[in-house]
Amino acid sequence: MKRKTVTRFMNLFQGYQQAHGQYRVQKREADGKMSGRAVTVSEPAKEEHFQNHLNGGEYILGIIMLKDDNSCNFGVIDIDIRGEVKLKDTLDELEKKIRDTPLVMCRSKSGGAHLYLFCEPAIAAIDMVSKLNEFAAGLGYGGVEIFPKQISRANDLDRGNWINLWYWDGDKTERHAIHNGKKLNLEQFLDFAEKKRTNYEELENLQPNLVDHFSDGPPCLQHIMTMGFPEGGRNISLFNVGVYYRKKNPDDWQEDLMRFNYDSLDDPLPSGEVNSLVKSVSKKDYAYTCKQTPICNYCEKSKCIKREFGVGGNGGGNGQAIEISSITKYETENRQSVRWYIEIGGERIEVTTQQLLDQRQLQKLCVEKLNKCPATMPGPKWEQSINNLLESVEIIQDPDDASPQGQFEKMLDSFLTGKVQARHRDEIMNGKPWHDPDETKVFFRSEDLFIYLEARRFRYHSQHQVWSWLRSSGGDRKTFRIKSKPVKVWSVPAPQFYDDDDLEIPSSVTDEF
Repeated sequence: MKRKTVTRFMNLFQGYQQAHGQYRVQKREADGKMSGRAVTVSEPAKEEHFQNHLNGGEYILGIIMLKDDNSCNFGVIDIDIRGEVKLKDTLDELEKKIRDTPLVMCRSKSGGAHLYLFCEPAIAAIDMVSKLNEFAAGLGYGGVEIFPKQISRANDLDRGNWINLWYWDGDKTERHAIHNGKKLNLEQFLDFAEKKRTNYEELENLQPNLVDHFSDGPPCLQHIMTMGFPEGGRNISLFNVGVYYRKKNPDDWQEDLMRFNYDSLDDPLPSGEVNSLVKSVSKKDYAYTCKQTPICNYCEKSKCIKREFGVGGNGGGNGQAIEISSITKYETENRQSVRWYIEIGGERIEVTTQQLLDQRQLQKLCVEKLNKCPATMPGPKWEQSINNLLESVEIIQDPDDASPQGQFEKMLDSFLTGKVQARHRDEIMNGKPWHDPDETKVFFRSEDLFIYLEARRFRYHSQHQVWSWLRSSGGDRKTFRIKSKPVKVWSVPAPQFYDDDDLEIPSSVTDEF
């Protein structure tokens, strides 16, 4: 693969600089779906990784879209024909719909579509996700999966989700872009994607041409009102119109609904059917039917929850229950350490296993992290929801040294080898670790270690936890008499020290492959 081609591909798919993904294919299903082992590598995706990908190497390259500053150079609308929201158009019909947009369509082997949005310079992830949801709703695919899945990281240990890149094996790929009904080879894709690449200002000027009606309510009703109420979906649509009016005008909403039926529908429902809808909306637990067609096809939840009479509005109805969109699990290879991250309303939060299983604890966490107090749901329903999410949980293998104990051991090694060493045992009182060559151990005061950890903002639950880690590292307690005073110290096996002569220094450095 030409180096210039690899460089252009890298520029399109810029991502997180601390890690990348590698998907090693082990099995191909009959429908084209591939299964294999996903590995997250804690280093940036380099030129050789992209070269390997485009040459059809041993793994498919995965990029974490969310960069270090929570911005993105690209995003994706994923329309999976096997998912809940299936492809309604042919690929050619969908490609025609997006020709006046900055979207680039790529075909999956299973027949679905990925709609890419490329930006230069990078834009904030929250703006990327919002615009992709807007495009998806306008195309009638609201509610499909959007990448990036999160708009920010929960903390420094959180790396985020990655997505497999297209054009593995270059022009031989079956996952390719389509334009004007034709397959694009790699060079054609690069030319087309670079031409389509946009920026924040241009995206802001691309606003959907929707009617003003329901501008303070669910965007789905705006979309449906603009295109016309679909045959076969009028009853569901009108029910949601009734919910909107009840939120907005609790005293006279029935008259508003009746008037809307006769004034706004080309083919109004009979009065008997409208009366039945009024009875349904009058029930105590009335709410928008967000998961039913045609409402779900035009869903823009991120906008809806912010509108006065949307799903998150204060205009009546029940409060929104805790709704987790995805779960990510980080675990070390020996499973001594497990970390969970959940997605709620585009926000990514780290939770414990106990918090994940206890709605009340999760509700408290939402108040602390999101400034929101979502409603709880019945226990069995919550457990079913969590089980459904765990079936598709993304598991990322952390190296053993990524666990809290592993990080502590690295800190301890730095403390023992990085500080000025004591020449005599008495210098322990000056905060220096002392290496006893006769015992091949290093002695130090625990208070000096805690000062070191605090200066480097290393987090731990308690001093007892640190003492436990020291013991598991072969540590032991001892008392010295220094200047006639008893001094309690810790000892651990001495770390390996290297002389310059022990290190192999390469004779030359080159950037060639």
